[in-house]
Amino acid sequence: MASYLVRIPRSVEKHLNKIPLPVQNRLLTALDKLNQDPSLGFKLKGKLAKYHKYRVGDYRILYAFDTKTKTIEILAIEHRQGVYK
Repeated sequence: MASYLVRIPRSVEKHLNKIPLPVQNRLLTALDKLNQDPSLGFKLKGKLAKYHKYRVGDYRILYAFDTKTKTIEILAIEHRQGVYK
């Protein structure tokens, strides 16, 4: 399967840098997996219906992807307690 271009906004990148290093490594590994197959995550419902989530331990990666342009747009990488607010 072809690789996708992953776009991470500066604010998400800053938040990712504040997460403990072992968790950061797991999240970066998960982003590599999503890069290969963005359909791994689950589709959200409600007001976030156009996004998908991918679970990495207690953290969630919220993202949208476009198969035509081969891009993945990261919305948030947050702890599960605050990601959907």
